[in-house]
Amino acid sequence: MGRLKILVIFGLMGVGKTTLAQALGEAMGLPVVHSDAVRKSLAGLTPTTPTPAEFGKGIYDEDFSRRTYEEMRRQAAAHLAAGRSVILDGSYKREAERELLRQLAKEYGAAAVFLYCACHLEVVRQRLGIRAHDPQSISDGREEILEAQAKDFDPVDPSAPDFWGVNTSRELPEVMEKVKFLIARIDT
Repeated sequence: MGRLKILVIFGLMGVGKTTLAQALGEAMGLPVVHSDAVRKSLAGLTPTTPTPAEFGKGIYDEDFSRRTYEEMRRQAAAHLAAGRSVILDGSYKREAERELLRQLAKEYGAAAVFLYCACHLEVVRQRLGIRAHDPQSISDGREEILEAQAKDFDPVDPSAPDFWGVNTSRELPEVMEKVKFLIARIDT
């Protein structure tokens, strides 16, 4: 796989981040750190324990989110220190969190790659509806808080050299083909 990488799969809830992260992790043999699993572990919960809360409250408030992303950086650093690239799956709605990952990558001589997932709103709503009835889902994202998350999301810079937009409305094999192509370009 060439150069060490932190592959950050980020975006709004319901856009397919976790599905892409899991598939990419399996295809590339990379560990995946999921924000939902880390958050619930820090709260002493199992990953599939539903914890619906108002937007920005409970384990989703700014302080708990900061702790969640700190732990994800710690885990990413451990993987990089062991010579392994890593995939991070989370909203990463704060530019400051994204910048901390750029700094971490630099410390380890790794590439930071930000894959911003986005898809049609109808697809997001459909996915959130399916997720609401899936007892194995680790996410608490739901349609009634989607708009609040979108308003609270720091802007992304699509012209940044480490940023790629990924249309996750398409079928997973098509999305995977594009993402693998983009990642392969880093090593050339």
